[in-house]
Amino acid sequence: MIYSYCKRCKLESPGDVCRSCGKRATANAQRDVWSIASVPLADGRTWKGVFYTLLTVAALLLAVVFGLESLTSDGGKVAQLWNSAVPRMIILILPMGMLVAFLFLLAQGREVIVYVLDPQGAHLQTWHQPSRIKSWARLQSADPRQNIPQQDGSVMHLSQERHMIWNDVQSVRYKPRNAAILIYHTPYLAPMVLKLPPDEYEMAAAYVGKYCKGK
Repeated sequence: MIYSYCKRCKLESPGDVCRSCGKRATANAQRDVWSIASVPLADGRTWKGVFYTLLTVAALLLAVVFGLESLTSDGGKVAQLWNSAVPRMIILILPMGMLVAFLFLLAQGREVIVYVLDPQGAHLQTWHQPSRIKSWARLQSADPRQNIPQQDGSVMHLSQERHMIWNDVQSVRYKPRNAAILIYHTPYLAPMVLKLPPDEYEMAAAYVGKYCKGK
């Protein structure tokens, strides 16, 4: 949702018109804000990343073990090693790693991601209920200074912040079917993923496109 700030009234209003004086805000005084409730355990992108990471680790271990064996011994020893328990133990990394990931993601519980687009760049904050277990499951310290009161009187823990300045953006990928926008600081690596409610996608895509033309 678009919010605009009126310097004259020192007031932020929903939409592009000040609710106090009725003056229309300039583009530089507008920002797009939305939030998404998420459960990491049910996030397919997270599971895909876990699986490919474990698969890469297992493949590298197999390559190193059999590469060293082939360099230091004859073909018969390599075949003997293949028929031993070593390959099976390495392959067990996959199911064991998936089980550990399941337990960690289960402990993380529910989170809320707040996204903000403004003239400086794209920003996101991840929040969850204050809990040492939830923080530890994210491999973070349960710093009580990150427990921040909210407008509704509740207290939420700020788990993560990420910021992407428009001038640093190298490329953008729009995925209207998935209601998502991927913003890359480095091409093809670790994008900032903007997940959107379907009815917010067009507005956010237009806002990003205004600052990332041709990227």
